[in-house]
Amino acid sequence: MLKITTSPKGLSDVQLKYCRLVLTEESASTHRFVETKDGVLEYRMGAGKWKDIDARGLRTLVRGMIQAAKSHKVEFLAIDFSILHFPKVTTHGEEWLASTIVENLALAAYEFTKYKTKQESKKNLKEVIICNVDSSTAKKGVSRGLVVSSYINQARDIANTTGGDLTPTAFGTAAKELMKGLKVQTTVLGEKELKKLKMGSLLAVGQGTKSETKLIIAEYWGAGKGTGKSIPKAKQPIVLIGKGITYDTGGLNVKPSGSMHDMHLDMSGGSSVLAAIAVAAKLGLKKNIVALVPTAENAVSDDAMRAGDIVTSMSGQTIEVLHTDAEGRMVLADAMTYSERYQPKAIIDVATLTGAALVALGQHASAIMTKDAELSKTLVELGETSGDLVWPLPLWEEYKASLKSHRADISNIATNFSRFGGSIEGGTFLSFFAPKDVPWVHIDIAPRMDSIPSDKLAKGSTGEPIRLLVSYLEQA
Repeated sequence: MLKITTSPKGLSDVQLKYCRLVLTEESASTHRFVETKDGVLEYRMGAGKWKDIDARGLRTLVRGMIQAAKSHKVEFLAIDFSILHFPKVTTHGEEWLASTIVENLALAAYEFTKYKTKQESKKNLKEVIICNVDSSTAKKGVSRGLVVSSYINQARDIANTTGGDLTPTAFGTAAKELMKGLKVQTTVLGEKELKKLKMGSLLAVGQGTKSETKLIIAEYWGAGKGTGKSIPKAKQPIVLIGKGITYDTGGLNVKPSGSMHDMHLDMSGGSSVLAAIAVAAKLGLKKNIVALVPTAENAVSDDAMRAGDIVTSMSGQTIEVLHTDAEGRMVLADAMTYSERYQPKAIIDVATLTGAALVALGQHASAIMTKDAELSKTLVELGETSGDLVWPLPLWEEYKASLKSHRADISNIATNFSRFGGSIEGGTFLSFFAPKDVPWVHIDIAPRMDSIPSDKLAKGSTGEPIRLLVSYLEQA
């Protein structure tokens, strides 16, 4: 794990063991080592014109520093905080700047080595010291960045773990481990409790495996728990719901070769909402927050749900299963109904729901769907400042017609098996289960499930949209 420290001293005052990173306005392709006359090792890195560097550019630049250090086997790196005050990012404030720098240093340094039997090199990046950090505002930002990045990387560990090792039961254990030392109450319901709750949609998805289906519940009452039939608005919790499919074969509508090997990442929504509530608790936010993770394995067996089956959800609505690989929306549906008992102030669900989201947006942003224009605007803006980019898709009433089943109340995909608007179709299905008069947004993070080269991150889970969720919780 990378150690990130700070110093009020300047770059020229650090110990000789640190390689000093010196930014220049040369092109971003410019990289060179220089040993000065007094024996100091400098790594000179082009950043391009400083006046052009915005929030996106800053994140890429900081991650590039780590990539360069790792590729050159630098063990100790020193960077200058003061030089990173680029004109276009100073408007966000010094606390944001410090937090953003620390977050991206830690995210870029992360590597998932759980299953590696040999270390590739003994010379790994061990520490980054950030110089010229002397204000209380900057120190507060550093502290926040360390907390946020720590839980993001723990969420990435969970999501990167194989489905064989991280079953729904193991996911529940991992959730409790994540909350250790925090004022978060974590409960894991098993199939016996889920049957009593009549969560037929969630149970149907997991019926084809020996791994018991679970519902993970994490509660943080930072503003004090409200009671009674009508909870005061100030104490109404924000409910985060994350898809927790620990492995997705597609069920009897099995996924094709090449599309299944990374389906342990189908739990990414679940790990994200758990990490977000953990960050909120660690930061001591005066907010009430609940995280719900319906978790199951969508397996192939003689007991698996069949295309053509009709199941009854917790809401009482019946669902015709036209495609067994449209399972994520089914587990989320029951969790959304369960959330009503909390009288939520707002609901955000997070899921690696559809490949169609990648078709719509590519791999740089997650899709959001909501009928609340203000909530949509807020999340897009927070996406830009946090780094977890999102973009809206419509959620119009007209889309509901395609899901009207002739045998049940609704079907889990379009009854004509349309290939169009698949991401919107998933959000539309969930809208049937959203509580009335409660702001709700669906975030389809399938585009951001796995890192791409331009992210400058290790292959595997990106840990998105935890930064977005935390930013929302802070200002909600």
